[in-house]
Amino acid sequence: MAPRSLSGPVGLPRDGRSEAAGSDAAVDADPIRLLAARWARLAPADAPPTLDRLTGVLRRLAEMVRAEPFWPFAARALGADLVDSGLCGPQGPGERHVEGVESTLAASRRLLRDEAAALGAVGPAAERRLGVAVDEMVAGLMSVLQPAEQNHADQNHADQSAADQTDADETGTTLDPRQHAATHITLAPRRTAAATSGETAAADDGEQPLLRSITDRGLRAAYEQTAVGCGVAELDGVLVDLNPALARMFGLSGELAQPRPLSDFVHPDDLADLVDRLQRLMREESEVLRIELRLLRYDGGAFWAHVTASRVLDSARRPSYLLIVVEDVSERHRLRSRLEEATYQDQLTRLPNRTVAEQWLHRAVGSRGPQRVGVCTLDLDGFHQVNEAHGQQVGDRLLLAVAGRLQVAATEHLVTRTGSDEFTVLVADPDGVGEVARLAERLLSAIAMPFTINGVSISVTASIGVAEGATGPSCAQEFLRSSDVARTWAKKLGGGRAVVFDPERDAAESARFALLSGMRGAIGRGEFRLAFQPLVRLSDGQLRGAEALVRWQHPEQGLLSPGRFIQLAEYSGAIVQLGRWILEVACARAASWWQELGEQAPYVSVNVSPVQLADPGWLGDVKEVLESTGLPAEQLQLEITEQAVLGEDAAPLDALASLRSAGVRLALDDFGTGYSSLAWLRRLPVHALKIDGSFIEGLRNPDPDPTDSSIVRALIGMAHALGLDVTAEWVQTQVQAERLAELGCDFGQGEHFGEPGPGEWVPELYRRSIGT
Repeated sequence: MAPRSLSGPVGLPRDGRSEAAGSDAAVDADPIRLLAARWARLAPADAPPTLDRLTGVLRRLAEMVRAEPFWPFAARALGADLVDSGLCGPQGPGERHVEGVESTLAASRRLLRDEAAALGAVGPAAERRLGVAVDEMVAGLMSVLQPAEQNHADQNHADQSAADQTDADETGTTLDPRQHAATHITLAPRRTAAATSGETAAADDGEQPLLRSITDRGLRAAYEQTAVGCGVAELDGVLVDLNPALARMFGLSGELAQPRPLSDFVHPDDLADLVDRLQRLMREESEVLRIELRLLRYDGGAFWAHVTASRVLDSARRPSYLLIVVEDVSERHRLRSRLEEATYQDQLTRLPNRTVAEQWLHRAVGSRGPQRVGVCTLDLDGFHQVNEAHGQQVGDRLLLAVAGRLQVAATEHLVTRTGSDEFTVLVADPDGVGEVARLAERLLSAIAMPFTINGVSISVTASIGVAEGATGPSCAQEFLRSSDVARTWAKKLGGGRAVVFDPERDAAESARFALLSGMRGAIGRGEFRLAFQPLVRLSDGQLRGAEALVRWQHPEQGLLSPGRFIQLAEYSGAIVQLGRWILEVACARAASWWQELGEQAPYVSVNVSPVQLADPGWLGDVKEVLESTGLPAEQLQLEITEQAVLGEDAAPLDALASLRSAGVRLALDDFGTGYSSLAWLRRLPVHALKIDGSFIEGLRNPDPDPTDSSIVRALIGMAHALGLDVTAEWVQTQVQAERLAELGCDFGQGEHFGEPGPGEWVPELYRRSIGT
């Protein structure tokens, strides 16, 4: 099938005017004839076209454009008439060729489109009609300009057509003459004379072609009344009949005036595929043709259709006709387009979505992508509060306004919406991280000014994470993760700022995260251990208690001290489960000491996190553990911090008061580093204070720090005034121990009295401390 239009250089030649065209003075004032004269100048100089011939073609073209209904495919016949006009050079009957005519046809197409007014095509609609008709005229001309050998085949085709027409006359089936053979698309060889004779004999025996049989009243009624488009085509691809449903699809008001090639109804971009499949069908390589393609209406519009075609066999099992069924699936395609749009476009802001951002980055890190990439991930601070205060509609309009400002600030860079209130800006080949950071500052400035939504002024800030790096060793997800991590850091700093991703900081936080992830199953795997550090009475050196200190025997990092993981456990909430395990093991060990040493056995001291103390089930856990282990309540000391009991919630204080009433010892740990007043201290139901080791450090030298000495003396005096025992932490030397005893401190704890050790050693330490 010849193309509908040609591409190539378009222009009007300035030289080589044909003699037949004559001079402008010889041409009358008729606009169409003037246009024909200009058109003639485009022809090769050795074959001047006939001016009257071109004028006639243009008049017929003008009539087709104004005709109702508009049928652009009729213009192909005009193209066939141009073959012998001389416009394309010598084209003898045996010398049809297309070589060297492309530029002439391209220039002709340009000229006729530009001179629409001369043809009476005034207005956008008429100009569109003219453009379509000109394309069809060129296509008709090109379909005739075939090599000589094809021309011979065309002659055989014409002879066979005459024979087929004779057969039709003999069988009583009269078809409209096919006047424009150039518009036919050859899908299968025409029937030979022998085959024609056989079919004629079959007809004489009462066998009728398909079209004749459809005249049966019942079949014809079903054919005409069905809502499905149906048509009948001959084997060479000429549509000879169609039912009303198919006519409506094509925008026709009635039956075909004459047979039409199927190519008249198929979108040019889909025609080659259809031809290939029909040829395979005719070669019996497939039983049925099924294809989705675009079909054309008479007004030039297109619609998507599902087409099914099958061969109709005669009594000799030879193909006779093609039966075609057409279903309009335009709505399905529109839905598919909307779904595809939703896949790649944010429905609110119409910005590209996260899928597009990820695909952009995947292409960027490919072999043909940019050398470096920058990413800015932006998140609005407190956006949910805007929704709560003003409603979702205002929130949506705010997001639209933010998207607009970001696009302006980002200039040529790609802005995407990657979350509810999250946007990502992508930069190709930035000049280092500094350029991306400056872009982030522009984005912050863009949304710093208040937004006016529904008459309400709304101010918002944003947190931006910035990532930049080479694409070679990186992957798409790594860039997104890095910018997202940096955005989280900006959030933690209070928002309203941009933070650049720091690989070293990220490595440290990743290690902490990995530690936290491993902590969740470490208790079940038995990876935690308890060590017990002596609590010694300073007046006589007797062991009075032992503090339970947890250690983590990490399978990869070895033995970890509490400083490596306790804060992580508190942050994640894992401290509740871990604290229960510590309490159970420590109380079980202390119960064994009590059973071995009696009432003089050392008590066990266990640290309690503020997170544990706030847990509603904590008090019940303590009582349950004491009961299950058989440890007397007075043999358990719980160490708490000021932060655990400060605040307006009375539940922690009530829990501590309940434990004190039950006999459990309570100690205030790290005393001196908090902010509680003496009046507050009087309210706490504690038995003892533990002075923070930072105050004890100044007492280790022979000449003690006078300030530390004064502070420790004051703390001890205050505690004793309240009836509380005092324990000093971090006692490392004999000098410190003696000086604390002189100041009136009751107990000491630290390296001087022994490093933390296994619980089995505590009874022996006790015996040694009392000299037995």
